[in-house]
Amino acid sequence: MPKVGDKVSADQFFISKTNMRADEPFGETEEDQALIGHFRRTDVVQPFKARPEDKEGHWEPGMDLSLAVGYGVYVGGRRFRAMREVGKKDFTVGQHCWIEEASDGEAMEASLKENLEEFRSNPDPITRAKAINSYLSRLPTGLRGLGRAWGIAESSLSEYLTILRLNPAMQEVVQKRLISFRDALATARLGLGDELQTKLAEIVHSQGVDAFKRELARLMAGKGKRGIPAGVYEIARVIWDKRNRKEMGHLETVTKAAEKREMTVPEYIKDFIVRHIDEIEREIA
Repeated sequence: MPKVGDKVSADQFFISKTNMRADEPFGETEEDQALIGHFRRTDVVQPFKARPEDKEGHWEPGMDLSLAVGYGVYVGGRRFRAMREVGKKDFTVGQHCWIEEASDGEAMEASLKENLEEFRSNPDPITRAKAINSYLSRLPTGLRGLGRAWGIAESSLSEYLTILRLNPAMQEVVQKRLISFRDALATARLGLGDELQTKLAEIVHSQGVDAFKRELARLMAGKGKRGIPAGVYEIARVIWDKRNRKEMGHLETVTKAAEKREMTVPEYIKDFIVRHIDEIEREIA
């Protein structure tokens, strides 16, 4: 294994399939070009992380190093690509990169954690939703595993995936932040066809958000008249006793917490239960 201070040829590095952004193109955005420009001016960098990988793209600590075909970059792929773009011929361990043995699971978890900050800082719900969907395609533990790695409730991540049901016209409205995430989620949950969704998007552009909200409320009322489909949902109701001060205090706390996260009280209660499901399972075992 290369040690700190060793120079390793750039030809020996490639993007690992455990990197959550492995399939994303590089060099097309302003951010990518700015990063490339940074490395044209200076060699200062937060080291990317790589690991030995066999020809199948796998590795487990303790494997025979003769099986390695190179080093898969699993954290800092954009930094690696930018330096390669400016013609970097080799990388110094400890300065430009770290090379260490890591299992597939460890590498994937490290990549997930690196991308969490960017996920949270990006205000665009559609981009977030597409990122989650992309990560899930390579994450064997699914939505629950992603939620645990990021410390985000599985139900919250699921809500982002729900808005991907919107057609391109509505997704554009959401991406431009013309309507709230909650209204986008409500629209997606209605299961409207392409024509109605496009109409709603046109209302936002031509008549404004208030007109959109009125039309959305009308559509939701129409859906409600047909009731909840039998055999599809299970209803669990919570009844609060107004005569009980302690219970009403709990309701007030839950209501404030729900408002802070832009959720309804039932949505918050369901989210709370899902986040504590492991503890509940141990209790009833």
